[in-house]
Amino acid sequence: MDTGMTTEYFTEIAVNLIRVPEDRARAFDPDGAAALAGLIEAQGLMHPISVRPHFSHSEDQPAYVLVAGLHRLRAFEQLGRSAIPARVVAEQSNDEARMDEVLENLGRNELTALDRAQHLYELKVVYERLYPETRAGVAGGKARQGAANEIFSFAKDTAEKVGISQRAIQIAVKIWTGLTPDSRRRLAGTKTATNQSEIKLLSEQSPARQERICDMILSNPPAAAGVGDALVLIERGVRPDVFEKRYTAAHKVIEALDDATLDRVLLAHEARVIASLKRQGKI
Repeated sequence: MDTGMTTEYFTEIAVNLIRVPEDRARAFDPDGAAALAGLIEAQGLMHPISVRPHFSHSEDQPAYVLVAGLHRLRAFEQLGRSAIPARVVAEQSNDEARMDEVLENLGRNELTALDRAQHLYELKVVYERLYPETRAGVAGGKARQGAANEIFSFAKDTAEKVGISQRAIQIAVKIWTGLTPDSRRRLAGTKTATNQSEIKLLSEQSPARQERICDMILSNPPAAAGVGDALVLIERGVRPDVFEKRYTAAHKVIEALDDATLDRVLLAHEARVIASLKRQGKI
């Protein structure tokens, strides 16, 4: 995807000339910046930050707005560095800047499962605002060509840019939209936020149940070991013991077998099946 609208160049910029927008796609982590400062001091900066010019008649010198690289910028400040290597993107809209920030964060592979879901959702929103003809369901059939799919049509283009499959993008966006705002807020920074299976299962529950599950897994000490454990406690009022868990797992597997496969399994375990039926007085 190339709009033909942006030009860029690389230079060093004084850190005190760089403004950081309040509306960032990724929350700032002081510990992450401190760790990064140590790496930069030892190895140097591997990737320049991205900025765009900020023009104001009241300023004597040019200023810049940060697009991507907040932790790198703060690391340079902690090291007492006065200037930082930067990629300057001129002629960039707010939406293009947000897309640039989100794509870089996704590409750096440092996000939790919850962060990734949020970033991909934000990317979807910005993408469809920049390219409204790609939205699934747009009249005229444009959105039904090529990359269009049942959730959103930008998936193919995004997958190529960040190396994430279309299916993974669809799942991530569905997770983010399924979670309530309160669940997103409470999960941020927790161990659960790093586990996609857990947050996916939570996103599939009703808002009331999400609140109850969060209460259980985030209490101190936790009342449940995870989302699945919380659901069992809510539905049954008691955790299954190890034998119940084994039975449930085996039952699901056998229930899903077609007749031919079931016959083969029973034949392979014929002696044990007959012995079991005898113990139960069935034969």
